[in-house]
Amino acid sequence: MARVFIRGFGELCLTAGVVLLLFIAYLLWGTAWQASSAQHAFANQLNREWAHPGSSSNPFDAKPDALHLVTGQPFAFIKIPAFGKNWRFTIVQGTTLAQLNVSPGHVPGTQLPGQIGNFAVAGHRVTAGNPFWSEPSLTNGDLVYIETEANTYTYRVTGKKWVLPSNLSVLDPVPGHPHAQPSQRLITLITCDPAWTGTHRVIVTGVLVRAQPRVQTVSQRAPAAAP
Repeated sequence: MARVFIRGFGELCLTAGVVLLLFIAYLLWGTAWQASSAQHAFANQLNREWAHPGSSSNPFDAKPDALHLVTGQPFAFIKIPAFGKNWRFTIVQGTTLAQLNVSPGHVPGTQLPGQIGNFAVAGHRVTAGNPFWSEPSLTNGDLVYIETEANTYTYRVTGKKWVLPSNLSVLDPVPGHPHAQPSQRLITLITCDPAWTGTHRVIVTGVLVRAQPRVQTVSQRAPAAAP
């Protein structure tokens, strides 16, 4: 009886180990494939919708965006050169798991790109293509580009901190000052830290330094999710 129990327990442990390994493989590669496929579809969708060139302009002479946000749908690209020359993702509306599992998402209730106040974007640190894996490495002076149908916005990183997930003041129009009247055009990037436990949030803030009408490139390639 004891041998049967030990053998059965050993088989159970082996099965559990295989299932765990398969689950980890799915988190690392399965979700990356899913996010990569979604990114290609989103990028192609935006490129079709934006099939007309912009024009040149002076800084801050861009016309306001007329964005119609739909939960789960893309409305902009985000590009961060510090993450690599080919790093580019779409931004969708919403930050539930359904949205973040396929793309970085705009936090509902925060401002839109280029607006006075706080434009907040959240993304997974790991899984879903690891879009914000390198966010903790950003330093003051790094640039973040947000491209909409009408304009390209350039933000410069000005600060970074770690907060608890319950700290929602980072989403205020003036982060940390809920009753203050905003006067700057800010961006806030949000992801989990440590990578697998997510006990804290990495908060990177930046300020708009340039806004100009989008210039369409000859070929706008769909972004690929990070491995």
